[in-house]
Amino acid sequence: MKLTKLLLLTFSIISLTCKSQTQVSQIEIVQPTITEEVTSIWRTINDYSFFEKQGYTINLPNDSLIDSLITKSKNGTFGNEDFSAIYTLVESKIFDQEDYKQAIQKVENQMSLIHSFINEIDSKRSKWDWNFKMFDKYKVIFTLYGTGGSYNPDDGTITLFTNKDGKFMNYENPANTIIHELTHMGMEYSIIQKYNLNHGLKERLVDTFVYLMFKEKLPEYKIQNMGDRNIDKYLNKKKDIESLNSIINKFVKK
Repeated sequence: MKLTKLLLLTFSIISLTCKSQTQVSQIEIVQPTITEEVTSIWRTINDYSFFEKQGYTINLPNDSLIDSLITKSKNGTFGNEDFSAIYTLVESKIFDQEDYKQAIQKVENQMSLIHSFINEIDSKRSKWDWNFKMFDKYKVIFTLYGTGGSYNPDDGTITLFTNKDGKFMNYENPANTIIHELTHMGMEYSIIQKYNLNHGLKERLVDTFVYLMFKEKLPEYKIQNMGDRNIDKYLNKKKDIESLNSIINKFVKK
């Protein structure tokens, strides 16, 4: 009898350990390379006018070269040929692996919470009238440059802005931004691109989804002042998420 109980206890511990290891493997934390940081800077400068028009806070290195490239971007003359100049600047004067340590530690401390979000979405999405795209593994790459966060809906990569002190834009808790970007990827093709939604409405839908799903666990989370507020009449309860496709279909036709 004692042996049976011992075996059951051992099996339970092994099962829990395996489950924990599976969860951890869902998110890979990536410290950026020089090339990745240069790419963040290049993309930010390339889209500078758009970000400025949308009212985003834009973070770039404080250097005369960057100022001149911003001017080129606004004049429509910035391009691929400017990548090498940015690379030389970052490699010689800016890049330091130590700059990311505090931010990485904060995200690692949030892993359990972030996994709980992923698991909750995964457990509910089969009941929805739209497809929330999920990935077997998400990559979180840090950057000191850009506008806060970005995502790649094709490979599950989230780029998360931080600073040398390990602080994040908009929120103290990085889980807020990570789940926001994860939601962007989830609805990018089945909702956003399907209905060709503009940037403001896209952001409002993502914010509303996160707020309705996780407001108890993310008390800091707020809906940005963007997009058509009339959508709030149709999407204001957690249960409404189940019918998001039908709601948007009717909304864009009204």
